[in-house]
Amino acid sequence: MTAEPVELRRGAAVKVVDGPRTETLPREEWPARLDALLADARHVHLHAPDGDVHARRTKKGRWLSSRARPSSTAPATGAHDRARRYPLPDDHPLFAATRVSRDKRRQVQHYIELLRPLPLWERDRIRVVDAGCGKAYMSLALVAYGREVGTRVELVGIDANPGVIDTVRGIAEQLGYDEAWFVATTIAEYADIGVGSTEPTGSGEAGSAGLGADEPIDMLVSLHACDTATDEAIAAGVRLGAEAIVVAPCCHHELAAQIARNEKDGLLRHGLLLGRQADLVTDALRAAALESLGYRVDVIEFVAAEHTAKNVMLRALRDPSPAREARAGAEFAELRDRYGVDPAIQRLLRVPV
Repeated sequence: MTAEPVELRRGAAVKVVDGPRTETLPREEWPARLDALLADARHVHLHAPDGDVHARRTKKGRWLSSRARPSSTAPATGAHDRARRYPLPDDHPLFAATRVSRDKRRQVQHYIELLRPLPLWERDRIRVVDAGCGKAYMSLALVAYGREVGTRVELVGIDANPGVIDTVRGIAEQLGYDEAWFVATTIAEYADIGVGSTEPTGSGEAGSAGLGADEPIDMLVSLHACDTATDEAIAAGVRLGAEAIVVAPCCHHELAAQIARNEKDGLLRHGLLLGRQADLVTDALRAAALESLGYRVDVIEFVAAEHTAKNVMLRALRDPSPAREARAGAEFAELRDRYGVDPAIQRLLRVPV
């Protein structure tokens, strides 16, 4: 157990760390807590800039103390914790250009933190497709982060809404992101056409920006694509040879309707519970499908549950393993048959089951 003085907004305090548990006490409550701790203590070490004191209690209950040179001569800072370092500085031009709220800023920072462990960032250049990019502030953040760490992120954002694409092109142009291009098309059409298209969107139409049709992409991302659009995004990532596929699914209507046709039980009889079960089954099937195709998948929380119930992220990295692929294929078949469903992911990809 350790204790140290800290300065909080509410005033002077003492931070007490006991294994995984941390607690802060008002400074005036510390003497009573210290007496209680000393009643059962056997060894006590006091560290100060002018010298350390070490004390131990004998079997007869007598305290023996000794002095030593200071472990550190640095004065106590009083800071409660080190300032958190975010991937992007809080005043980054991206936030002003996209006009996102404070909550959205935190989501953007958290999103980058979730993608930072991917080994792609060790490269000089990566090719990223955002399937169903919408306002694209999340994928533009990847371009911004790439500039921070010295990795050129060549981004293609695709969305079926031409008006949204025009808006995002303007934002990318305002930021000077000439490595970002945007295409008004559907996910399925884009994957069928291939990565190469016509002109760079930084200044005009759709684009390839160095993403050749014969060149696989490094990462496909898709956030909150509705229903089977997430399955189309996953399938597009596999077809385009993506090394990493990151999706945060939205609604799961397809399997909810199929599961609802099954015989009702204590779980499926209630609409809310049926919907949540469909969410779990759908994402479990997606994860198993990706693993059966040679990806390693982490299922993690994307945003806090108080912001949205749709807070699951699938982060997949290509990492072939025959044992994992066989296990995942069997799990996919078992889960599909248990609920009697025909998932879009199996229709879009040849899942080896």
